[in-house]
Amino acid sequence: MLALLTHAGVLALSTALGVWHTWPLALTLRGGWIAGHLDDPWMNAWHLWWMRRALWSTPHNPFETPLLHWPLGAQMYWHTLAPAKTAWGVLLLPWLPPEGAHNVVILGTFTLTGYTAWLLMRSVLARAGTSGALGAVAAFAGACVFNLSRYHLTHAVAHVNLASLEGLPLSLFFFLRWLDGGRRRDLAGLGLSALYLALCDYYYLVYVALFCAAWLVAQRWREGGLLARGAWRSPTLRRGAAAAVVAGLCTAPIVLALLAHAFPPPTSPHHGDSDYYADLLGFVLPDRASALFATLSSELQQQVLRLPGNMEENGYFFGWVTLAIAVLALRRRAPDAARWAGIGGGFVLLSLGTCLSVGGETRLPVAPLLVAAMLVVTLLRPWRAGGPARDLYVLGLLVAAACLLSPPTAFGRAWSVELPLPYPLFKQVVPFFSRGGMPVRLALMGTLSLGVLVAFAAAQLGAWAAREGRSAPLGLACAGAVALVPTLEYRSAPFPLTQLPPRSAIFDRIRAEPPDVAVFVDGHPISQFEQVWHEHPISAARLSRVPVPEAELVQSRLYRALQDLRELDGPVSPEEQARMRGFLREHHFRYYVTHYGDPRLQRFVTEVLGGTQVYRDAYVLAYTFD
Repeated sequence: MLALLTHAGVLALSTALGVWHTWPLALTLRGGWIAGHLDDPWMNAWHLWWMRRALWSTPHNPFETPLLHWPLGAQMYWHTLAPAKTAWGVLLLPWLPPEGAHNVVILGTFTLTGYTAWLLMRSVLARAGTSGALGAVAAFAGACVFNLSRYHLTHAVAHVNLASLEGLPLSLFFFLRWLDGGRRRDLAGLGLSALYLALCDYYYLVYVALFCAAWLVAQRWREGGLLARGAWRSPTLRRGAAAAVVAGLCTAPIVLALLAHAFPPPTSPHHGDSDYYADLLGFVLPDRASALFATLSSELQQQVLRLPGNMEENGYFFGWVTLAIAVLALRRRAPDAARWAGIGGGFVLLSLGTCLSVGGETRLPVAPLLVAAMLVVTLLRPWRAGGPARDLYVLGLLVAAACLLSPPTAFGRAWSVELPLPYPLFKQVVPFFSRGGMPVRLALMGTLSLGVLVAFAAAQLGAWAAREGRSAPLGLACAGAVALVPTLEYRSAPFPLTQLPPRSAIFDRIRAEPPDVAVFVDGHPISQFEQVWHEHPISAARLSRVPVPEAELVQSRLYRALQDLRELDGPVSPEEQARMRGFLREHHFRYYVTHYGDPRLQRFVTEVLGGTQVYRDAYVLAYTFD
C-alpha cells in the first residue's frame, strides 16, 4: 500500500509541477486556446483529428493521407506525426476539440516524464546503495531536473514529438535493470519502451541506442576492454546484444517503413543537418524564454539574443545552482557518477555541432582556449604522476600565462581559430542524422545525466543531514529541498497561448459540399488546422520532411502563387492560364480560402484563374472557381 501511495504521489507532484510551469495552460483544456504561439501547434492539433479519423472514423493508413497536398496526397512516414501521442485523439476528441486535446497531451508529458524519470533515478540510486524513502525523495529531485528542464519547457510550446520525453528514461530504466538482473520482464519492457520511443520521435530511439552502447563500452572497459580475449563471453555484452535484438524486433515495423520511404530522400524545408547547434554560453546563461532572462544585465541579454538558433532550440540552460549540485556528486565520487557524467558530456559535445561556438562566435582567440585546456588538464591532477607529465603540465601553464599577458597575433591581428568538433563525422555514420538531424537536441541526454548526478547529490545530502542531525525526517527534508532548485531555476516566463480564431461561416458551406470537392489554401500556418472544420482535401501540408513528388508539386506556378504568394505579378501566357484553370477543374478545386488581403493575390485569382469572391470577414477571404 505504501509503495502504491508513493507512485501515486510522484504522479500527482509531477502533474502539479507541470501545471505550475505551464500556467495558464491548465485553464484551456476545454479548448478556445492552444498551447504555444508558433506554426506547429496547429499542425499538432490536426494530427489528433487525423489520427481519430484514420484509426476510428474512416480507417486508413495513418502515415498516408489523401486530405493534404491534394491531388497527390501526403506521405507522413518521415514526418513528426508522433503516433504514440496523437493516437490519443481517438479517445479525447469525442469530448474535447482538437486544440483542447492538444493541450491535454502537452500537459500530460510533464506527468509521464516526471514519473518515468523518477523510476530511472530511483533504480540508479538503489544500484548505488540508496533505497527506501531517501532514495525515493532524492530520485524525485533528480527527476525534476529532466522533467522541468529548459528543453522540455521550450519544446512544449511547439513540438509534441519533442516534448514527449517520457520514453527516454523508461527505456534506460528497463535497460539497466536487464543488465543487472537478466529478468525477461525487463527485456520485454525495454522492447516495448523502444517501440513507444519510435512512435514519439525516432531520433529519441537513436539517442537511447547510443547511450546504451556507450554504457556497455564503459562497462567492458571496466572489465578488461572490448577487444580482450573472451570479451564476448561477458554476461554484460551478451545481455546488451539481447537487448539490441529485442529492441530491433519491436521497432522493426517503424524502421522498415522509414527505410522503404527513404529514397529518394525527402526534402527538409525547415532546416538542414547542422543548422541548429548549441553554444557554450547557452548552457550557463538563461534562454530568452526563461524567467531568469529578465534578471540578466542588458549586455548579457544581448549576448543570449545573439546565440544561434531560435527560442525553442535555445532551451538547454543547465542552471547555476543545479550544475553546482551535480559537481558535488562528482567530487564525492558517487557510484557510476563519472560514467553518467562522461556519457552525458559526450552528448553535450555532439550538441555543439560542427565547430565550437562561444557567444555566437566560431572564430575564437587562442589564449582563452589554451587557458580552458589547462583547466581541464588540471582536473586530471597531472602533478601526481611526476616525471614528464608534471614537466609538460608546468610548461603548458607557462605558455597559457604568456598568451594571456601578450595575446599571440597572426597576419597583423589577434590569432583566432575555428575549433572543429566531431559532429560532422558522427552524422555520417549514425542513422537519420544526415537527413536533417539537429545537433542541439543531443544536449537533452546531457540533461538526463545532469538529473542523475543531482539525484546522487540529493541522496548524499540527505544521508549526511540524517546522520549529523540524527533525524531521518531531517534527511528526507534536505533531499527534498534539492528538488526546489531546478523547479525554481528552470521556470519559464508566462507560458504562451494562442487564441483560436473565429470559425468563419464559409467552412460550414464547404463542409456541406460533396466529398470530392477540394479547397486550395494559402500558406498560413492555420490553413491545415481549418480542415477539421470543413473536412475536405486541401492543397497544402505542413510536413517536417516532404517527399520528392510533393516537393515538385508545390513548386508549380499555381502552388507558388496561391500558397506562397510568389510570382503574382509575372506575365501569364494564355497556355499557362489554360493549364492552371484546367488543373483546378480536373482536380475539383472549387474553393480558394486565404487569410491575406493582398490586392495582387485578388487580381491573380479573379483575372488569371477566373475566381469569384463569395465570402469575406475579418479573418478570411474565399473564392469559388467555375
